[in-house]
Amino acid sequence: MTVAVIRAEGPQDVRRAVELLGGMGRFVSPGEKVLVKPNICAAKASETGAVTDPELVAEVCRLAAAQGAEVAVGESPIHPFRSSRVFPRAGYGDFRERYGFPLLDLDAAERVEIRIPGGVVVKEEVVAKPVLECDALINMPVMKTHLQTVVSLGLKNLKGVVPTRDKLIIHLRGLDQGIVDLNTVIRSRLIVVDGLVGMEGALGPTNGRPVRLGVIVAGDNVVEVDATCARIMGADPREIAHIRLAAERGLGRLEGFEVLGDGVEAVRREFELPARPDLNRMMISGILLRIYDLLRRPLDRITGRAPSFRFGEVRLDAGKCDGCRICVKACPVEAVSMRGDLPKIDAGTCITCFCCAEACPRGALSRA
Repeated sequence: MTVAVIRAEGPQDVRRAVELLGGMGRFVSPGEKVLVKPNICAAKASETGAVTDPELVAEVCRLAAAQGAEVAVGESPIHPFRSSRVFPRAGYGDFRERYGFPLLDLDAAERVEIRIPGGVVVKEEVVAKPVLECDALINMPVMKTHLQTVVSLGLKNLKGVVPTRDKLIIHLRGLDQGIVDLNTVIRSRLIVVDGLVGMEGALGPTNGRPVRLGVIVAGDNVVEVDATCARIMGADPREIAHIRLAAERGLGRLEGFEVLGDGVEAVRREFELPARPDLNRMMISGILLRIYDLLRRPLDRITGRAPSFRFGEVRLDAGKCDGCRICVKACPVEAVSMRGDLPKIDAGTCITCFCCAEACPRGALSRA
């Protein structure tokens, strides 16, 4: 198994990355139904680093079509965003007219409930039928950070094959293990990562800062591609829970595979990653959070301070909030309600899944 890493001036350079892997003919056969799965998570342009460049997606579609495949593109945005709003603002509104390949709204497609044999936290899930009907899935994520999973790459991108609110099941039952569970049954034949413009910072995957990296990474194994991208971003893949768990469950290797092209060190760039994710998880789920509260409350009384946010809770920047109520719809446990024009989060109900922060179009919600 191999990974290709190349410096890229534009989307057309993806052809060189695929050729390093043996060409598209290695992945696609004549007559096959191919579904290309980009990351079109929100109504953001690709220049922000939030979504996959549509020109890059079109180049991959052309390569697959040249092999005689029947090619379509499909995606389901972050819940509760509507595809009809997201696709045009992300540069995909006229994708078929410009490039000749259909863009499928997976939220509107027929849904099929599937079993996940050996699933650790997700035993069954609802998946859009076109994903199950295709012969080959080409996975096209963006190289970016994520406030809960540290990075959002190929493994994480497959959450978009689950339509609308059904994808929140993975958050409710355990995001890192749930991502791996899904990847055990939905396999990526080819992974092409858009590192032309990525995203960094604690507000990824939708509201971080763009990183103009000029890189394309491609490979035939999603774990190995993700491990390579993590290293390019300055992260250790062994410290990123869902990548490590995927390797432990036999989906791929973290090291020991061949890297072709320019190599990791030639393109490596230290991304600003979400701070202390392992400590955050420990604080959120364990006894340390209760100890922290017990120690903090007497200090708050002595100093006369109002109780501050707990480390790991959702923080609201009221100055950025426009009262759009998307966070209310995004919460899987109905912990968010509106108090006037601002959201109020019930700490007793909140499970700190950060779906609200991920969906917030203005970046008004973040991890405290």
